[in-house]
Amino acid sequence: MAIRISAVVLLLLFSGELVYGLGPYDGQIFRGTIAYSCDGNWNDPDDWAASPVSLGILAALGLQEKLVHFHYNSILWSSVPEWEREHAQRVLAAAEKFGFDRQRFFDCQHQLNEAVVHLADCVNAASAERPLYLVLAGPVDVVRKALERSDPAKRSFVYCISHSRWNEGYARDVPFTATKRELIDLGVKWVQIPDQNVLLSASPYRQVSLVRQPSQSPWVPAAEEDFRPYFWLRDAQDERISFLWESLVASGRPDPSDAGMMYFLVSGDVSATPEKLRELLLTGRIPQRILERPLVRLEAENFSVLEGFQVASMNDRSVSHRLCVAPVEGSSRGLLRTLFDEPYTAEEGTYDLLLRYFLDEKGLCRFRVTVGGNAPVDWALAAHSPTWLSHIVRSLRITRGDTIAIEVEGNLPRIDYVECQLEGRMPAESAAFAGQILAQVPSQKGTSGAAGKREEPPATEHPRFAVTGPLDDPRALPGQIIVAGDRPGYLKINGGQAVFLCGPDNPEEFLYLGTLRPDGTRDGPQMEMIEFLGKSGVNAFHFQMFRMRRCNIKDEGDDTHCPFVDHDPSKPLNEKVLDQWDFWLGELEKRGIIVHLEFYNDATDVELMGWTLDSQGNLHPDEQRFIDGIVKRFCHRKNIIWGIEESSNKLPRARVRHFLKIAERIRQVDPYNHPIVQSFVTPETAEKDIHPDGVTSADYRESPYIDIATWLHIPPHGKDFDAQHAAYLRYALIDRDRFITMRNETEYHPIDRRVARIHNWACALAGMHALEAQLNVARADRRDRILDAGKVVDFMEQTDWYLMKPADHLASGSTKWVLAQPGKSYIAYTYDYTGPMGLKELPQGQYELLWFDSVTGKSYRTRTRQPATGEARWEKPEEFGREIALYVRQLDSPPAGN
Repeated sequence: MAIRISAVVLLLLFSGELVYGLGPYDGQIFRGTIAYSCDGNWNDPDDWAASPVSLGILAALGLQEKLVHFHYNSILWSSVPEWEREHAQRVLAAAEKFGFDRQRFFDCQHQLNEAVVHLADCVNAASAERPLYLVLAGPVDVVRKALERSDPAKRSFVYCISHSRWNEGYARDVPFTATKRELIDLGVKWVQIPDQNVLLSASPYRQVSLVRQPSQSPWVPAAEEDFRPYFWLRDAQDERISFLWESLVASGRPDPSDAGMMYFLVSGDVSATPEKLRELLLTGRIPQRILERPLVRLEAENFSVLEGFQVASMNDRSVSHRLCVAPVEGSSRGLLRTLFDEPYTAEEGTYDLLLRYFLDEKGLCRFRVTVGGNAPVDWALAAHSPTWLSHIVRSLRITRGDTIAIEVEGNLPRIDYVECQLEGRMPAESAAFAGQILAQVPSQKGTSGAAGKREEPPATEHPRFAVTGPLDDPRALPGQIIVAGDRPGYLKINGGQAVFLCGPDNPEEFLYLGTLRPDGTRDGPQMEMIEFLGKSGVNAFHFQMFRMRRCNIKDEGDDTHCPFVDHDPSKPLNEKVLDQWDFWLGELEKRGIIVHLEFYNDATDVELMGWTLDSQGNLHPDEQRFIDGIVKRFCHRKNIIWGIEESSNKLPRARVRHFLKIAERIRQVDPYNHPIVQSFVTPETAEKDIHPDGVTSADYRESPYIDIATWLHIPPHGKDFDAQHAAYLRYALIDRDRFITMRNETEYHPIDRRVARIHNWACALAGMHALEAQLNVARADRRDRILDAGKVVDFMEQTDWYLMKPADHLASGSTKWVLAQPGKSYIAYTYDYTGPMGLKELPQGQYELLWFDSVTGKSYRTRTRQPATGEARWEKPEEFGREIALYVRQLDSPPAGN
């Protein structure tokens, strides 16, 4: 019998010429030159803002002379005269304001030949010592014309930087005359970074029509609130920065996303955000320069050689940039080959290599990986993949300039990308795998790298989950919410920023809103709520998975509020329900929302339905199946904090052992070490439903698994804000040496928007994460309060609050409450500014002040000098109101963020 081999994949890396190490800009010298290509005359006016911002980035670093070419209005097949003029005016005005040579700027609608000739000359001037970095913010038609005119021997010194499949010629119903493949085939090097729209665009582009009518606006303008991440442009004192705000407004949307490529070129950081742009444009400092990128993704369609493969555009957002390579019909052999030559990478390093692929047909698949002088690593499997799969090869030495080659035989797979990650920064292997591993086939020369397999979780690109440095927890996913530091630690993105949680605690029945369908899923308003949360600025949400009435000691809940087949806990989990939940969790993740995902509603006692611990202390098999199934299904999400039971101390102390076993089981099953929270109701609750045993967080102190203690029904004090702050402070300090502390609810009382807003700040200034049940996203009358909560997140994540402790004794002047890392940084807050805000015992030195109007979200940075240790007071900006937060950082201290 003939054996049909589905695919043989050989991944080979050969030594090649090393062109450069690290990146073009080291903070002082830019090695090379820059060219910029953009449209702005049809389809989307975002370039009206992105072009000036890109010029502003270079000017902030004094790199004007490095820009040797800039052409704009580059869409050749169609154009809107009004758009041409608007974009041209903005580009040339920015060039004038920021000090660029206008002789290097070309309007492709009127100077096409000049633009082509000039860019070709810039290519011809490139060399190994002086490469040309070509930023592509528009279609590549003009660039192709210039490359065709250039010296072929010079093209290898051109690095094309792109982030958009549209600009690369892969959008439907658009008459592109060139694609990026044509540029790659001409010999340039292609550098692909993540889609910067996700990071920098604060509102979607809603197009009315591609048929332009002069009297009709072709796009739907963004709401004023959508511009909030860029209000700092509006509030700047520098006329040049104000011009950037005017350009943003003129474009109709807060979207300078193409400028993210220029930010990458000068910083090595692929995760530009409005806050990072603010730091660079206002101070001339790059917040975090990345000289060696920990992860470099090489898109398969960007490999310099494709044989037997062709570029495929996919209607699948899990595919990187929705582009991959697929077999040419009839091909049984294929080859992908390219150089590992990327900006901001180590000259030599040990990498983990990940190959992402999709096998459409069943059969034996054999893979081989060879890297330079490393011995090959082989593996084989038999199964078509029901989803995209990833295979990891560990510990490969790669030198910049090495060649990566992928040879394929048989029924060729689709290939998405190859990812190179510096050793120790790749996610741990997942045990879940849909295919069957037949063998680890040893090479005749032996193996030097360790091969691994895992099902690839969907990529997340929200800036909140950006990885900007070394991973804190190698076991966790890059970009995942984790607990960092020594006990009690603090919440942080793995490899990224610290996180202060603020957002709605309700509706806790979120998963069950809407009409119950026959298959167990729901037809409800969940996506509308998710979209609102994404725009609001908050970063946290809480809801529950099990709310069955049958085992609730208060007879609350609904027996359909569970994820089991036929709503029967003795039956398996309903996969269709889990699919829907996973989709919603993914949509929340895309919007930067961290979910306190709780297993059980309050007053739930599963022992009433027989889910008791056995004589060895193990969970009931049905409950273990429930816990395991949920954790395995959702642990690939970066935005999960596992919650056990709401208000768990409504049950007797005898149940503590049961809850601790659940925590232990979660930790055993979750390969990524997500945080775990247990919830408690305060003894003062007016509902008087705490169990007489009086369980508190102290009963959990010895558990190695509980990371966070959260409190509900904290006593309310209405408009007595100092008393409310004191109440939060009391619970923030309970077992603070052991747990991260959080509020999930202030006991219900009449409350308006101002009171809700100040309560959130009162909680934050107690050093306590601030979820709140009264911020119910299901209620239209509470949404303004959620917008205010988003401003708390905006401010706190610009500070190093996680290093501070409550220090109200340092307040002076109008200051009411203080968090402090004495001698280094402080947060002062007032709800009633009547005069200068102040701090006591402030050491002598230079300080940066970040003023923040907690009502409007306006901010203002300035500097001051404290001549001698003692009290200091400062006047707020004149246009700010009476509710003010102030971050004070000694300039000798490092900036906030990690």
